Amino acid sequence: MTNELPVLVGIDGSRDGLIALTWAASYATLRKAPLHAVYVVDRQRELPAGVPSDKPDDGTEVLGDALDELDRLGFRNASLEVRHGHPAQILLDLSERSQALVIGRRGMGGFAELVLGSTSQVCTALATKVPLVVVPDTWDPAAPAYHRIVVGIDGSVEGQDALRFGFELAEANGAELLGVHAIEVRQTYPDPNSWFDPARPWIETADELLAQTLDGWTAKYPDVHVDSHGVVDHPVLVLARESRDADLVVVGGLGRTAFSELRMGSVARGLLHHSHCPVAVVHHPET
Repeated sequence: MTNELPVLVGIDGSRDGLIALTWAASYATLRKAPLHAVYVVDRQRELPAGVPSDKPDDGTEVLGDALDELDRLGFRNASLEVRHGHPAQILLDLSERSQALVIGRRGMGGFAELVLGSTSQVCTALATKVPLVVVPDTWDPAAPAYHRIVVGIDGSVEGQDALRFGFELAEANGAELLGVHAIEVRQTYPDPNSWFDPARPWIETADELLAQTLDGWTAKYPDVHVDSHGVVDHPVLVLARESRDADLVVVGGLGRTAFSELRMGSVARGLLHHSHCPVAVVHHPET
């Protein structure tokens, strides 16, 4: 069944923007949805060296490059648009009438502020009510897929939306799903030397949480191969490592453990900077 809400993608004339466009087109194909590519002319942004200040930017060149890329991909169900204003704000406004927002991790334009700017800008960006997918410039669309989706699990009700997103995409792609729960053990907590295996009590707790959280989803998606493991380490470091051989890392926007810190700028930037594959931040509608 066709989903009328479009997949929204920000383009800015950079290679990074075209990589994000490629990922968005692939996702739109899976969802049987239209694609809406937007280039925002930011009058407040300084022009690159060598570009005349009196040369108007009407978006013609950026849209032309995007059309060429979509033609190369054979994707036809797309609309392209030029807007004027602050790129982050324009995208967030448009995302309210979209089913997902896709951006590149870096670029020449203001889209980079969504993940690389100040803490307030990051938090504002992650407050979107639709999945935000950030595609790194290290992602190679031509490389063979790993057919593996990693989901950060914290056991919260809000985190169920991230699991739903991960399972739906895994089923559509014929990919396996890896659920990960990471526990960062503070050095001031009970002396780990008092245990023969210091990590074991924490791993057992993590494994129990994973089993309880995934139980209903494995029944709902019996065709998706599911694996899981608990890890004693910082969640961002764990997810970054797992991203090396994954097609996507999915995290919730709010939870009970350190994954909830993704709402804060420093940790969000840490994951989004170091992930080797696209990252999807999926928020609960009420958060």
